[in-house]
Amino acid sequence: MGPYFDLVLRRLVQNHPEHLLLLLFGADAPTFVHAADTSLPQSERRADAILVVEAPTERFAVELEIQAQADPDFVRRFLDYTVRIHLREGLPVLPVVLLVVPEAEGVRPPYLVHCRGRQVLAFDFLVVRLWEVDFSQPALQAATGLVPLSVLDARAGPERATWAEERLRQAKDLSSQERLDLLIVLGTLTSRRFGSERLSQSLRNIMIDSPFWEELRALERSRVCAQTLVTFARTRELTVSPEEEQRLAAMDESELARLITLAFTSPDAALRAVREAIGLPTSRH
Repeated sequence: MGPYFDLVLRRLVQNHPEHLLLLLFGADAPTFVHAADTSLPQSERRADAILVVEAPTERFAVELEIQAQADPDFVRRFLDYTVRIHLREGLPVLPVVLLVVPEAEGVRPPYLVHCRGRQVLAFDFLVVRLWEVDFSQPALQAATGLVPLSVLDARAGPERATWAEERLRQAKDLSSQERLDLLIVLGTLTSRRFGSERLSQSLRNIMIDSPFWEELRALERSRVCAQTLVTFARTRELTVSPEEEQRLAAMDESELARLITLAFTSPDAALRAVREAIGLPTSRH
């Protein structure tokens, strides 16, 4: 999951989990109980969101992952997450992938494993494609936490951003901080979908002055640095997976800058450092 959408989801889970469940389940949404720890047992991996919920006949966990780009290893990793969550929580798990853009579409459910001519595993999961969601539905329009996501609707034009900004500014169910966070998320998604020139001046000013915007800028700088190091690694015949690239992007910005400088001054040492940073043995090529 890209850093932008990590921050978007974090805001939704922290402030509006009921709205997120409404997006996933519609009118039959289960009742939110609590958000579970996203770190997974005996693993360095972390799920995007885990919500424990209750329906009339059962309590279960909703495991949510956001995909903003294609990842050939995603389904196997998703299966791993699901099993670990089930073992830790002791609950049935409903895995849900939230696709942000069509190019993020990968292997479609179910994921099947066959051995010696028989099916030995079937892993099914729910897919929500944000560009297909009809955000004009009254229930979704009333869910203020989902308003920024509405600009991703494939049927929406730039005017959707104007409507969404006005809707957030007039919402009476938001605190000042929640409103500010959602406006910044709206500005971020609008910029990515329609270009920064579509931002109103007031929205642009809010984003520039916000600590959240500074966090986004820092994440973007780290992402660019990580991509630079991935390109360097490829020229040295080292393949870096998407998960390993995310590990690089999570490093301190100053350390990434040091590695890039090292790539120009001492490529062999830089390659060893990149391997160490992403947890690879020094013999991997």
